[in-house]
Amino acid sequence: MFLLPGAAQAHLVSSGLGPFYDGALHLLLSPLDLLALLAVVVLAGHSGRAPARWAVIALPIAWAVAWLGAMWIGAAAPEAAPALDALKIGLLTLAGVAVAAGLRAPALVVAAIAAAAGIVCGLGGGLVAADTGAGAVAFAGLWTAVLILGLLAAAVTVSLERPALRIALRVVGSWIAAVGVLAAGWVLQGFA
Repeated sequence: MFLLPGAAQAHLVSSGLGPFYDGALHLLLSPLDLLALLAVVVLAGHSGRAPARWAVIALPIAWAVAWLGAMWIGAAAPEAAPALDALKIGLLTLAGVAVAAGLRAPALVVAAIAAAAGIVCGLGGGLVAADTGAGAVAFAGLWTAVLILGLLAAAVTVSLERPALRIALRVVGSWIAAVGVLAAGWVLQGFA
């Protein structure tokens, strides 16, 4: 058996669960996308019920429009990926700092931030999908994961009303900001 090895692959191309779940798992295996989503939704939930509602509507819609737009332009702009990663890092850092500082943003500001995060993450994911040939079913899985994670994170964040839990939420915001600063340092040093 050792003399006739099978093919070895360095990266997980498919989970074996089908394209829908591969798309959903893409979000969970893309740390910058996942952190940007969580940072924006935590900021929205920290700001109140109305901002959280606007965010969970704006984020998946913007993500879908940008993803489909990136698929349409295809692999024509691969040099955009580092700039998109820098924007993701900036968004998640600023959202984390805002939550850590206890800032509450109005609903329209939160919706604009959520839409910006959706556009940036959607463009990045769409460019990767255009490169790998992911289809509509993979996109449906990704979009479903964005929607469900966004709704769950917003619901949990909005429901935190006790002062101790609000302080814990601000600590989570500081951790998100710290991860953003760390990621920015890696990018500036050339490690990413």
